[in-house]
Amino acid sequence: MTIFYRPGVSITPSTWSKYERNFQLAFVVFSGITVLVGTLAIIATGGVASLWLRNPVMWGMAVVLCAGLRKRRMPPPKVAAAMIAALALSILVGPSQAGVHRWLAVGSVQVNVAALVMPCAILLIDRGIRIAGQPGYAIAAAVVALVLAWQPDMSQLTALIAAAVMWAVAQRRLRSLVWIGVMAVITLLICANRPDPLESVPHVEGIFHLAAEVSPILAFCGGICLLLTALSPLALTNDVNKRPAAIGLAAYFLVSGFACLYGAFPVPLAGYGISFILGWLIGATFLVMR
Repeated sequence: MTIFYRPGVSITPSTWSKYERNFQLAFVVFSGITVLVGTLAIIATGGVASLWLRNPVMWGMAVVLCAGLRKRRMPPPKVAAAMIAALALSILVGPSQAGVHRWLAVGSVQVNVAALVMPCAILLIDRGIRIAGQPGYAIAAAVVALVLAWQPDMSQLTALIAAAVMWAVAQRRLRSLVWIGVMAVITLLICANRPDPLESVPHVEGIFHLAAEVSPILAFCGGICLLLTALSPLALTNDVNKRPAAIGLAAYFLVSGFACLYGAFPVPLAGYGISFILGWLIGATFLVMR
């Protein structure tokens, strides 16, 4: 029985597994090269081991973790509530950096909560709206946007808005675009009026500038691989069931990945920080879970 459709091509369950494998292989390879580029840039510019070692180690651990997770079923959509609660806690009890609240302390490590949970939260909210048929998950998305605006975190907020817009377009939910537009205007205004004095750090926000100092080719390679990583979920758009989530997640990855072009925002995967590595790889794994 054919359960997926692409114009001119019949896709059966056995055939579809090839598309899933191609997506996972592309995501792992391109994300790994992106991490490697950032690591080489830090090493070549004199960074100590505590700066360059954490990312490749965490990427390897995340790949192993995700290899086990992909065999399990996706958690129920209500798990998104715990992720929203973690985002809210970052404001209430998380450490502050110059008045900005984006982190929770886990021992000696500060975790960027949005970077860690946003990819999975987007997929769980998508499932809650489309499969569970519960409009309350649309309110959950609005709550996430408000929390991100208050932190403030313009990069994650704009990435969430991009994901929501592309998700609605993929499903031809024109009415949804209206409330998404209202949510976007309100939250962007809030975020723009919140102080964000954080400056660019070379091995975090400025990692591609650091790579360019070593070699323009290295920086170009890192940018291209980050772009291909971000766009890799589009390989699953042949599946009508996964298409909205895949397009939304790709939009989130793309805007979040290149937010450094319009502000002092972290560069996922290449820049120093484990939260994006875990968040992106687990989110990509959620996309292929049943």
